[in-house]
Amino acid sequence: MVEVVTLYETDTTGTMFLWERSDEKRPWRCVDTINVSVGRNGLAPADTTYLNHKREGDGCSPEGIFPLTRVFSYNVLNNLSMPFEQVDTNDLCVDDGASVYYNMLIDRDTAQINDYNSFETMHRKDRQYAFGVWVDYNTPAIAGNGSCIFLHIWSSPGHPTSGCTAMAESDMLKLIHWLDAKQFPILYQHHLKPYENN
Repeated sequence: MVEVVTLYETDTTGTMFLWERSDEKRPWRCVDTINVSVGRNGLAPADTTYLNHKREGDGCSPEGIFPLTRVFSYNVLNNLSMPFEQVDTNDLCVDDGASVYYNMLIDRDTAQINDYNSFETMHRKDRQYAFGVWVDYNTPAIAGNGSCIFLHIWSSPGHPTSGCTAMAESDMLKLIHWLDAKQFPILYQHHLKPYENN
């Protein structure tokens, strides 16, 4: 389990705890901690019963429990225990809620429909996506509830994101080599203090 904790819902920095256990009857054991940054407006619940739930473009990272399903990188990576996808300049993550590809990673050369007006380019010059993990948030996708959520490299220490969770490149590399698909890894992202409003 990857646990990300902030103190308040509006905080933009927090701590990531890496937890392991050998089976469901054993206690969790923390094997590492990592400094992270989250969305520029903090966290917002994925649970849509909250008035302030996560929405597209709100600058919040989603709060809740989400599977971690695959690793991506510009480079070929070996010795991973996770599904892997190499991304290049043709790979996009669609954040246009009107598109059939909303919240999907696609190849612009092979996409059968060109119905998207907004997307993230996965091969960025700033290297923030040089190594990353896909967070299985808003799946199956509901338009407007947020898209393209990753664990990735931060632009600078503590600098907030648009809605992802980010860390130093050295920590990102440590994380992707620690994750193991056979253990069904999840992201548990939350804050500690009560919500200021609902």
